[in-house]
Amino acid sequence: MTIADAPTTFSRTSPWRPVAEVPGHALCALDNAEVGNGVTLAVEIGPQSKVGSDYFRAFLVADGLGRSAEPILRGLINRGPFPGYNWVEVTDSTNRVTMDTGGAVEIPEGIDIEVTRALGTLVPAGGHLMMEYDAPHRDWTARALMANVPPIATPLGAMMFAAGCGVHFTDWYIAEGGREGARKLQGFRAADAKHEDRRGRDTLNALEAFMPHVRDLDWDIQAAVRPLAEAAITVLRDRFEVPEGPIALGGI
Repeated sequence: MTIADAPTTFSRTSPWRPVAEVPGHALCALDNAEVGNGVTLAVEIGPQSKVGSDYFRAFLVADGLGRSAEPILRGLINRGPFPGYNWVEVTDSTNRVTMDTGGAVEIPEGIDIEVTRALGTLVPAGGHLMMEYDAPHRDWTARALMANVPPIATPLGAMMFAAGCGVHFTDWYIAEGGREGARKLQGFRAADAKHEDRRGRDTLNALEAFMPHVRDLDWDIQAAVRPLAEAAITVLRDRFEVPEGPIALGGI
């Protein structure tokens, strides 16, 4: 079932209900979160997966336009006693929805960024945010990763880094042709300051090593990723007070 096929109403027999009906749930922090000028999220919670994670979906609510007829994203959230058990996964997303007024709207990049930031607030230290990049509006990220661009320098990775979930990335894609679900980026929130320092310096080193090879990429990918790579380098050098010159590796 695609995101457009998901039912948008709920009833006594529907597995979906407003998350406000589940007081104290972690997703309550996402409900009504402001992601733009006069734009908020409406979150519904669904059934549990076989491993106890909660399915959820989020709609846009905009002043003058009403609520989106379909969710902008669907995903899973998990909570557990150990840091690695606490995560959020976006399994399906779109950047084009139909509003109550009947008009189709394309979600601006600024709102996309703020939605990612809001998702990041649900991830505690040591947890991770996982976001699919198979959707058409994630094509630049897919192309960049296929060209071996560091995840932090891709559009989606840069948003996850800005949301605090990019101290380290794993690209879940099986190049041999097999695939378990959509391709996705897994971005980690640092467990502690030592973890952030070690992984952050490794990321900075990888970016510095990547920059001389940017010119070898297709020109349109260059245009998309170079500013993101340069911005990440600036942020990381400032964060770790690393001057211009050789970088001290953080180790393994």
